[in-house]
Amino acid sequence: MNPLSHTNRSSGSILLLTMVVLFLVAASTIGILMVTANALHLSNRQRAGADAFNLAESGAELGALWLKGQPYPPSGTSPIYPNLPGLDTITDQGDCTVTIYPDAENPTAYLKTYEIVSVATANGMTKTIRLVMKQASFGRYAYFTDKETSSISGGAIWWKAGELIDGPAHSNNTGGTNFNINYNNSNSPIFLDMITAAGSTINYQPSRPNNETTFKKIFLDGSKGYKLNVSPVLLPPSSDAQKNAAWGASSGFPATNGVYLRPNSNGGIYIRGDAAILLSVNGSGNQVMTITQSPNTTTITLDRFSRTATATGPVGPGSPSSTSSLGSGVIYTTGNITSLKGTVADNRVIGDEIDVRSAFTIANDVNAGKYIKITDNLVYNTKPDKTLERTAPCNLLAGTLGLVSKDVRIASTAPRNLEIDAVSLAGGSNTADGSFYVENYSSKTPTGTLTVLGGIIQKSRGPVGTFNASTGQSITGYSKSYHYDPRLATDPPPYYPTTGQYDRVSWEVMPNQ
Repeated sequence: MNPLSHTNRSSGSILLLTMVVLFLVAASTIGILMVTANALHLSNRQRAGADAFNLAESGAELGALWLKGQPYPPSGTSPIYPNLPGLDTITDQGDCTVTIYPDAENPTAYLKTYEIVSVATANGMTKTIRLVMKQASFGRYAYFTDKETSSISGGAIWWKAGELIDGPAHSNNTGGTNFNINYNNSNSPIFLDMITAAGSTINYQPSRPNNETTFKKIFLDGSKGYKLNVSPVLLPPSSDAQKNAAWGASSGFPATNGVYLRPNSNGGIYIRGDAAILLSVNGSGNQVMTITQSPNTTTITLDRFSRTATATGPVGPGSPSSTSSLGSGVIYTTGNITSLKGTVADNRVIGDEIDVRSAFTIANDVNAGKYIKITDNLVYNTKPDKTLERTAPCNLLAGTLGLVSKDVRIASTAPRNLEIDAVSLAGGSNTADGSFYVENYSSKTPTGTLTVLGGIIQKSRGPVGTFNASTGQSITGYSKSYHYDPRLATDPPPYYPTTGQYDRVSWEVMPNQ
């Protein structure tokens, strides 16, 4: 055997092995470089995508801020390309275009809806965000006041142990007034939902809570159940919106007292002069309104099947006694409503959809200082239940009612236990005051409970009773049991005043085209 030949074979094997190792190392290096390059590429795309997303989101928020800042909701249905303050400061990383699309139904809808589309491009990546906003109604509150001191007595009004407010509540704390809460002998929370206030403090008796157990005697969520120093929510100015919606026009109002049917003129029911109104439901489930202007009584039946309105008894000069439409749902009087009571009829429901709404706003001349006086129970024929789905039979059937006046009064002759199913607005930003209160609250006995299903919104807080500050025992008037009706936030009564704010209906990142 040739030793040299063996050595050559060994050297050749080593060389081959070395080449294989070098190949594997090179391949591995190339693989690592490719993975690194892909990772860097992906990272750059993700960074670019994040930059584009952040830019699009900022543009959408600036669009929302612009919309909220407009003195009136933009009219028409054409796309709006607003010159957004601040947009130029966020576009150093890319380009952003914001367009606001008014909803096609805005010209005939009372609560306007807008779609904000923000398209941003950064480092070759494009993101689109779509935000839908709708005007907010005061139906979103179970309780709202601009000022916490009474326009009747001039003093502070207190919440007390044993009372209940089951829904969102807010105070603007105008004039330095505060929420006042007496939780002496409290066994359960007074406030079951979030409480917000523009002020920086709350007045407590016997003292400010200093632990979570005590806070839970007041707020269901303890110390997380309230927020202070939030932005004020301005009351709407008192306007002729409900007057015009009842008459169907902004001019040509009658000079003679009486009841006028205006559905055929795009209106509702217009009343000139003081009136008493009784709501009832006939055997066919239709809404009946009995309107008394002494010595006359006029009865109006709203047929939810034929969608017609028919009056028996006197009507105003020139008014028809029947119409081929149910109208706007607004009942307006130029005078005081000296008595309001009764039952709101059910909606007409087909399957799981509302076919005909039984929804009404009863209003009068706020600027002229007129009042609505509730003399007995004012209730829905079917009670809604917020713990159930929207399509639950009771939530589909239940009607809706809103009241708008300078003052909403409860008569001193009202029942010991009284229920009001409605959202009530007393006063406005351009009135000196306006309250929801009980007449002779400091002497009305025996005491009872005032149950509200809906909401109370007022310029100045009105008193409904008195109590012993040490024991919490009611002395006169009513204890409060206020319950929020969330249906009124999304489907408020017709032409009900808005907050000047917008609710976010939806927010989504649109797929890339």
